[in-house]
Amino acid sequence: MRLRLFFLGVLACLAAGCGSSGTATTTVTTTTTGTTTAPSTMALTVFEVDNGLLRPRITKVPRTPAVAGAALAALGINTSLSIGDGTATVALDRATQDEQAEIVYTLTQFPTVKRVDVAGRKGLTRDDFARYVPPILIESPAAGAEVSSPFRVSGTASVFEATLVVQLVRDGKVVAKRTVTASEGAPGRGSFETTLRATPGEATVSAFAPSAADGSPQHQVDVAVTVVP
Repeated sequence: MRLRLFFLGVLACLAAGCGSSGTATTTVTTTTTGTTTAPSTMALTVFEVDNGLLRPRITKVPRTPAVAGAALAALGINTSLSIGDGTATVALDRATQDEQAEIVYTLTQFPTVKRVDVAGRKGLTRDDFARYVPPILIESPAAGAEVSSPFRVSGTASVFEATLVVQLVRDGKVVAKRTVTASEGAPGRGSFETTLRATPGEATVSAFAPSAADGSPQHQVDVAVTVVP
């Protein structure tokens, strides 16, 4: 009887992995339909008003084909949304000017949305919220984004002679720098685009207009990113 109990104890110990020096066993929960896995996520850019100016921000949401609705939800706006003929109709009876600016800028980043109907206003575009846009706006990458080198930096600017400097800063040192010409100078607003390269790690994308007097930075905007392998 004692011998039988001894062998039963040995078998139980082996089954539990007693005395193992290897990697710990991972427990996987299963259902009748198979292995349960965590839902995948995707990164979206949303625009939020900060001190009277729009700033892009990266947020992660559960993966879905309804990206416009997910972007609205990431802004804290949980309501129905329909898109047709280039118009996004947001089912909100009331929205502040700040909220309207956030909604319009966030939704019109998607190619299927050219204009927005919200809070009783029809056909809103980014032009309707020009006062919310800083002299230099980096639209991509957004704050908190993970980027692979080389990566594209793009946005819009309203600066003297359409000239601005785009650079990557790490630990206080400039590791990449480009002088860029926007498609239009102030008082108009033009688009700009360039490419930066860097080794993996945390860094800051910085854009500014050099002063005509001494080259010092004007209208500087900084966006924190992580360069990944």
